[in-house]
Amino acid sequence: MLSEAQVKQFERDGYLHGGQVLTDAQVDTLRDEIQRVIDDDGKAGMPQPVLLRNLNANNPNAPVWQIVNIWEASPSFRDLLIFNPHISEEMSQLTGASQLRIWHDQVQYKPPMYGGTTMWHQDAPLWPIIAPMTEVSAWVALDDVDVDNGCMWMVPGSHRWGNHMSFIREHVPTFDAMPAEFEGRSIEKRPCPVRKGEVHYHHALTWHGSPDNTSARPRRAIAIHYMTDETRYVASGNHPMKPFVEVQDGDVMRGDHFPLVWERGLAPA
Repeated sequence: MLSEAQVKQFERDGYLHGGQVLTDAQVDTLRDEIQRVIDDDGKAGMPQPVLLRNLNANNPNAPVWQIVNIWEASPSFRDLLIFNPHISEEMSQLTGASQLRIWHDQVQYKPPMYGGTTMWHQDAPLWPIIAPMTEVSAWVALDDVDVDNGCMWMVPGSHRWGNHMSFIREHVPTFDAMPAEFEGRSIEKRPCPVRKGEVHYHHALTWHGSPDNTSARPRRAIAIHYMTDETRYVASGNHPMKPFVEVQDGDVMRGDHFPLVWERGLAPA
């Protein structure tokens, strides 16, 4: 459980460093599962994630490997993270939701020495098939992640500024080129190191990104994106998860690919 002070910190900053949610043995299991899923990519008869790709496809020498919905290919990820009662309970505190469903997960793996940059962005504008932009993510480190191997950086308070992806795309051409201010507001960039097995929460409108991994250590992590009971389907948008939507335009998102993981008044399974 989060303290009242932690919840208020999240409301102020748009992100929060949580605590330990996985043991070292569980982390080792999930690291092995990432490699197994990569090795099983496209193999007939093997369960597959929704998506496996290099986010830096235009620069194969600096890959950022992305796996979307690894939980559908790995029972270990499903059991240890998707249905993790500790994370779900804290997510309910941060969102005030009466129900929580998984929007999707995504592993981001930056190999040692040459893992590429994840540019500054906001999550919610990149998810145009769901609304409103109130989602919160749980980011779980599977390695010790720090400034040397590409930890996330956040702009505190930016979740209260609205959707400004167009500004970010136009005015932040490289990771280090963030302007000093935006619409009269000072822009402060803060690194967010996270040790393996720990969780870090952030709002879907918080400005964030991560630089290259220039260390000799891998940088593996998974973001689990949550929807609340107010999240609706927007049929006019497009997204890799759209083929799996089972509801009509404007309906509350639900379905087998968007599992219910927490409900107020019900004890965790």
